[in-house]
Amino acid sequence: MSNFTETICGISTPIGIGAISIIRVSGKDSIKIVEKIFIPRDKLKKAKGDSILHGWIKDPECKKNLDEVLLFVFKNPLSYTGEDMVEISTHGGIVIPQKVVRLLIQNGARMAERGEFTRRRFLNGKMSLLEAEAILNVIQAKTEKGLLIAEENLNGKLNKKINELKKNFQEIKTVIEADLDFGETDMLSFDISELLRKIENLKKKLKDMVASYTRGKILLDGFRLAIVGKPNVGKSSLFNTILQEDKAIVTEIPGTTRDLLEGVIDLEGYPVILHDMAGIRDSDSKVEKIGVDKALQMIRHSDGILFIIDGSETLDKADEEIFKTVAKKPFILVVNKSDLKKEIKDIPFTGKTIWVSAKKHLGVDELNKTIVKLIEEIIPDHTEEGATCTTQRQKEKLIRAIDSIDSGLKAIKKGKDLELLAFDIDEAINSLKELTGEITSEDILDNIFSSFCIGK
Repeated sequence: MSNFTETICGISTPIGIGAISIIRVSGKDSIKIVEKIFIPRDKLKKAKGDSILHGWIKDPECKKNLDEVLLFVFKNPLSYTGEDMVEISTHGGIVIPQKVVRLLIQNGARMAERGEFTRRRFLNGKMSLLEAEAILNVIQAKTEKGLLIAEENLNGKLNKKINELKKNFQEIKTVIEADLDFGETDMLSFDISELLRKIENLKKKLKDMVASYTRGKILLDGFRLAIVGKPNVGKSSLFNTILQEDKAIVTEIPGTTRDLLEGVIDLEGYPVILHDMAGIRDSDSKVEKIGVDKALQMIRHSDGILFIIDGSETLDKADEEIFKTVAKKPFILVVNKSDLKKEIKDIPFTGKTIWVSAKKHLGVDELNKTIVKLIEEIIPDHTEEGATCTTQRQKEKLIRAIDSIDSGLKAIKKGKDLELLAFDIDEAINSLKELTGEITSEDILDNIFSSFCIGK
């Protein structure tokens, strides 16, 4: 377990060629430690919070200045972590930032763990766990739509909705407990049917948040679209055409693609992860069989399918067998090679059908628009007032709260005591507290913040 009283340091910018690099130092001794390696124009101890100092980092080994830097000084609690904090802006590259970190460690700091700066911010009460998760979403967002959801949650939208629900459940619990404590007759001091209606309404709001997870996951993680079909129907050509780059090897030899290939494209704000894969067929080749197995596994885990058939050839049993597999998922039927003589007259497969020529780049714009429509049919509507659930952890806590409410409502319908309803509402409130981080465990925090980089 980390010692959060220690002063930590870490590089916050990507290591490599760049104009500047930023090293963060946080903890009660951050200013004292930085002062040992910094030659300022003014004394660092006298620096006010939110100030910028110009100076040089000195290298005791060679007794020369290592780099000319700017220091950003933040005093607790008005810093990112809520502690005394210094950000050192050095020149970029690899050698200088790593050398500065070594000097900081030699003078009393230790290397930060993944996400430790943000973890300290959470532990110091400067953000909820939902907002901490939103930071990671902002960093990893692939499109503007995903970034919008992440920024809404970072600004507290989801946290505010959860706190409102928690407050409403607490008020209901208080009413029930007051009646249990002070009721002197068998007559309730409130309208039980009205109370149950309020509980049902709150449960619906929880269920709406659970439903929003599908949207959040797709907009942040991407919509996984598998390109499926027989060998040599043009899957790899279409893959390259949609991505507008030659990522997959294309030949006239059936079975060229043996492994999974992945590419990401932004379609009207939706991040679409395309998967090119081996053509599905029976084969004596051990390598190709492995590729087909991977393809079938990818179909199971995809969000949607592009089912490719060759429009210049008649359909056969292999096409029909593949259709039986993909029809279990949302799919678009793509008839490729529209620039050649059309041998397909009647297509027996149901679903959206788009004719394209991957080779001539014909029909691809229409296909992209159809992919967007498919995504919008899958994800729930999102209103301006709604808040979006973005992680599996959030979804699970919401479901636990719903299960607790259902348990209490079932008890009342069976004629059991109101005390059971109050208990189950309290369980729901605790699930929501776990959601925001008011109640949590080290294991949960470790799991969340280990996904961050060291300097965040």
